[in-house]
Amino acid sequence: MHRLSVVFAVELRLKIVAELYMREMSGKQFHGEFGGGSLSRVDQNFKVLEREGWLTYIRTEGPGGSRRGGEEHFYRAVEPAYFDLETWSLLPYSIRVASSWNVIREVVPRLRQALKGSVEPAQKVQDLNCSEFVLDEEGWEAIVDATTTHFMGVFDEQQNARNRAHHSGEVLVRTDVFSFVFESRDDGVAAASQDLLQATGEPLASFAERLAPILKDEVSLLIVSECNHRELSVTQFHREVGGASKSGIGRRFKRAEQRGWIAKGRRRTGGARRGAVEQFYRATRPAVPEFDPCVDPPKSLIGSPGWRAFEDLSAKLKASMLSGVFDARLDRCVNWSFVALDRMGRENVIRDTEKLLSLVKKEVARSKARLAESGDEPIRVTLALAVLEASKDMTKAP
Repeated sequence: MHRLSVVFAVELRLKIVAELYMREMSGKQFHGEFGGGSLSRVDQNFKVLEREGWLTYIRTEGPGGSRRGGEEHFYRAVEPAYFDLETWSLLPYSIRVASSWNVIREVVPRLRQALKGSVEPAQKVQDLNCSEFVLDEEGWEAIVDATTTHFMGVFDEQQNARNRAHHSGEVLVRTDVFSFVFESRDDGVAAASQDLLQATGEPLASFAERLAPILKDEVSLLIVSECNHRELSVTQFHREVGGASKSGIGRRFKRAEQRGWIAKGRRRTGGARRGAVEQFYRATRPAVPEFDPCVDPPKSLIGSPGWRAFEDLSAKLKASMLSGVFDARLDRCVNWSFVALDRMGRENVIRDTEKLLSLVKKEVARSKARLAESGDEPIRVTLALAVLEASKDMTKAP
């Protein structure tokens, strides 16, 4: 969590890690292509990421020639910045919900942009496929495992593409690979865990910068976690949980409220405090707004199979989030791989995607047979997969 907090502390660092996992770059080169404020700001964030083990030094070029200004140090990211299942399971439910909603708001528009480009004569793609089916627990686990393996395999394919391009000189194409597996819900009935949370508006700060302080401070994480289960005051937390002085806990409550992780609930007067007012807090959930990524579709997409699948996926994501079941399972998948691939790499990823779809069909049939025998409650599941050339419109760094 501490390592992730370093990346999330500044949105620019997320962009740096994403780009440098695809290719080696210098701070000057990154600044020239993506911006990110001043060159000194970019360089400072490169240094922090190197110090914390996210970037590794590759080589130095210059000075002289077209470089005009001294040496340039080139780096590469050692891994993508994402939550593995073990780390994800340590986050309170409310933070998982907010994280998922943030990812959906970021990824779904990107998927729309990629779909728009995919209808033009370009590289070979796997159009968006969205389907809903019924599984048992064993079938769910099998499909989640296969989807996770598929997600990790995309990064292996990128490394293979780099190696091939080093010898062939082929230009790598930026590719978006999307995979969603989540529990469906369209009846509007909220999950019990969602009922405990308090709806609130979106804070002004960016999600990444709101999240970083929670990841690096165990007491703050405990405050949010406890407020997921009950209303809690500073005094009560200090008495029952501890972890810092009462004033230190009070400051953490205040910061958590300012960042939108907790909100004021009831106020109590009297009792042992003899007339003093004690403020209680609850964990929050995002007030899911009228999120409609399907508004004003490009004429080139209207009526296409990809656009119909996109409309279906958008509706199912929103219904699942509104009901609270989306994050009820720790192992739901919202995977977006932003990678650079050669022709063979894209073909391999598409082939693996088709294999995953074939496996899903078999697991659905097996689950149906097991459910008929066991009588267990079925799980309604949505699966969406796509391999598309990345949009060129979403490159600027924050």
